[in-house]
Amino acid sequence: MKVRTIAGWGCAGFAVLAEAAALWGRHETRSGGRTVLADTLGRVGWLGVLALPAVLLTCLLLGNRQGRQLAKAGLALCAAVAVCLGAVVLLMSEAPVDSPVERTRTAAPGGADRVLTVIHRGASTDETESQVWEVQVENGSGWSRRRWTLLTVAGASEGGGAFTGAHWDGPDRVTVSTDLGSRTYDFSGGTPVLRAP
Repeated sequence: MKVRTIAGWGCAGFAVLAEAAALWGRHETRSGGRTVLADTLGRVGWLGVLALPAVLLTCLLLGNRQGRQLAKAGLALCAAVAVCLGAVVLLMSEAPVDSPVERTRTAAPGGADRVLTVIHRGASTDETESQVWEVQVENGSGWSRRRWTLLTVAGASEGGGAFTGAHWDGPDRVTVSTDLGSRTYDFSGGTPVLRAP
C-alpha cells in the first residue's frame, strides 16, 4: 500500500472517530448521562469541527483529480476561516464578561455516593430575571457515575416559580423548593423518582 493511501484512510478514520466522540459526549450531557464522559467529551466543542478538515484531507489523498481540486479549495477556505477567527480572538484582548457562577455541593448523609449540587448563574442582585438556578444530583462513582438535572429555573419563570432551596431529606431523598411548592425525589433505586406529595 502506498503511504498516500494509508494516510488517506487514517484521515478518514480520524474524522469518523472525532465525530463519533463529539456525538457521544453531547449525548452524555443529558440528564442521567455519565458524568465522566459529559465532562470530557461533552465540553470539547471543537472535536466535531476537526472532522471537516480530516474529510477534506481524505478527499485530497484518496480522491480523483476533480475531488482533489475541491478538497484543496475546501482546505484553503478552512485555513482562511481559521486565520480570520484567530485574528478576531487576538484583537479582542478582553475576554467577554461572564456572569458569576456559584456552586454549592452537599454530600448525601450516611456516606452514600451521591452529591447534591446547586448552581447559581448571575449577579447576586435583586433582579430575578438575570438569575439562573440549576439543581443536579450525581449518583454513583467512577465510570458509572451519572448526573441528573432535577430543576432548571431562569429567574421567576412562568409556571415554575422562583427557586428557594434544595436539601437532602436522608441518604436517598432530595427536596427541591420553589415559591410555588416543593418536590421530593427518591434515589433509592439509583434514578430519581418523583414522590407523591
